[in-house]
Amino acid sequence: MAKVTWHPKKEEREITFLYHVFLNGDDRPRRSAAMVSIEDKASKLESFIYNVVADRYERRERMLLVNELKKIGSSLYRKDFEEQNAIKTLMLDVFNAHCLSADSFSWIDPDNERLCNFVWSYILTSIYRGDVLECKQSLSIKDEKQGTNGERPESVIELIPPHRENEYVYLDFKLPLHVTSSREKRECIVHFFDLWTASRRKKERQLEYFSHTWGKIKNKSKMEDWLIKNEGMAEWAWNYTFKTYLAFTAPIWLDLSGVNKSNKAKQAMITLYDLLSTEHRTILMASISKSGSVQKNRINSEGRKSMSIPLSEERKEMLKRIAKDSNRRIYQVVEDMIVQEYQRQYSH
Repeated sequence: MAKVTWHPKKEEREITFLYHVFLNGDDRPRRSAAMVSIEDKASKLESFIYNVVADRYERRERMLLVNELKKIGSSLYRKDFEEQNAIKTLMLDVFNAHCLSADSFSWIDPDNERLCNFVWSYILTSIYRGDVLECKQSLSIKDEKQGTNGERPESVIELIPPHRENEYVYLDFKLPLHVTSSREKRECIVHFFDLWTASRRKKERQLEYFSHTWGKIKNKSKMEDWLIKNEGMAEWAWNYTFKTYLAFTAPIWLDLSGVNKSNKAKQAMITLYDLLSTEHRTILMASISKSGSVQKNRINSEGRKSMSIPLSEERKEMLKRIAKDSNRRIYQVVEDMIVQEYQRQYSH
């Protein structure tokens, strides 16, 4: 009897799914247990197949397989359980009945950091409600009433909602929480859809929703535009959001550890913005822009003192136009003019 072999690199999806189905049942502790390597999962599946063939009295392993095959309407014959390769084929039938094809995920480019961050973070903080995944990262208004001076009150972003941890679907499958590269996040997205107990049709609809939503937001992001225009302020923006709107509580998908914290903060702000509704993005963007301008002015004014210079209205308008057309502030235009004139007169 030839021994069946699983290939961890070529059959990673199949191994991960089938291990979850047959060797990681709901009655076993999962979240507190150590992560099992793909090689160990493959080895245990090989042992499982051996036990199915050796189980002449149709005990645990064989009955597990029989029950899963019945769920997909597979017709069974006793000879199907006599060869290990035949058992593997039956197990792959279970995988194919529950899991989407690789082509279904082809639109998720592993080199597109923003796309992978969006889908992965959405899944990570979702609960299953009404046959769809509902992302719980949203922006809410603390008080709809206007303030005493007519101004709109501050908003509060409920990024860590008061839901019990076990309501978040992603956490049920012992998939990695701390992944940094887009490629790893894409792998987690695929594994999530494989392990999710929803029907194939529901999985297809959810993936279509992600594709449709990404199609609407991928070509524009006011947050990304602001961060590009205000280079070097990403860490300030995240710290401001963390303190003002997150109550010093980091989202589960956030990772600012290690090097290149500025870029990580930038990606975190873009991801947060992508997860919000259109109305909520507007509110957050307005808050960041307003406070960011104050912060930028504070930085730019360091080491400077105000000076009153009488100018005609015509000259004032000329100065304003120069500043606007060159994307500079008036004091920057004046300083540049002084430097140029100084160099012209005293360079020799």
